Amino acid sequence: MTRAECEQTIAPIIQGCLQFSEFRQEKSSVALANLKPDIRRVSLIFSLADGLLGDSAGGNGLEVGSGYGYLLFSLAALMPGVRWTAVDHPERDYVQSEAYLRAFSGHNCSLVTRDITRQPLPFPDGHFSLVTFSEVLEHLPVERVSLVLSELARVVQPGGVLIASSPNQASLENRLRLLRGRSILDMPDEMGYAKGTFGHIRLYTVAEIKAAMAERGFTLARTVLESNNSAYRGTSNGGWRRRAHRLYERLEGMIPALRSMGDSWYMAFRKGADHTRAS
Repeated sequence: MTRAECEQTIAPIIQGCLQFSEFRQEKSSVALANLKPDIRRVSLIFSLADGLLGDSAGGNGLEVGSGYGYLLFSLAALMPGVRWTAVDHPERDYVQSEAYLRAFSGHNCSLVTRDITRQPLPFPDGHFSLVTFSEVLEHLPVERVSLVLSELARVVQPGGVLIASSPNQASLENRLRLLRGRSILDMPDEMGYAKGTFGHIRLYTVAEIKAAMAERGFTLARTVLESNNSAYRGTSNGGWRRRAHRLYERLEGMIPALRSMGDSWYMAFRKGADHTRAS
């Protein structure tokens, strides 16, 4: 399946997930037109998983931080041989929604609620062949990151795959913001919708995460840096900011030197066969 074919398949799934949003504006027709970043993110994560696992994809899969289900339900449709479980924060409104729980049943997925910064994952060691951890790391209090990464490592089976994504601290956009005297981070204030949840309070580089996962017995199998955030910039499709970001995204695809400064990194790791438990 090509990436374009993947995106055609998952676009209606992701659009359907908007019904679970806690924010009215995200359910509007304007929001539907701005889903390209998430569609691109999900298709890239699938391409990484498919490239590493291919037709052998099976067993148990875990998504940590499932949110509205963009990635989880898309992977459930694209990888039917995997039995998917999701973990999300217990105070998010949607986890109690009947429609949300019906969607889990419809996609043959299971839901577990946990505050991953305070509670260990409720699974045995080496239980999952594939774990995804997308756009969560940047929201975690710094003092809890080591615990969370160790728990992720613990539940991946030897030889299994962990795929993570997060905004790139070293992106060109972030470098330009700092040169202009602007912060690239949110203040560490709790979000109103769930205790213990935050905005983007710490960003990471590829090198930092590669080193952190190597300490936990993982080898980096593939890294992709990509900018897909033009739909989030500016206030209208025809505005100059959005047009400028779309132009940069095209240039990034053509100029290798720009790719290391993409807005987000996507990293696929494989757990060592002799590493039965993370230290």
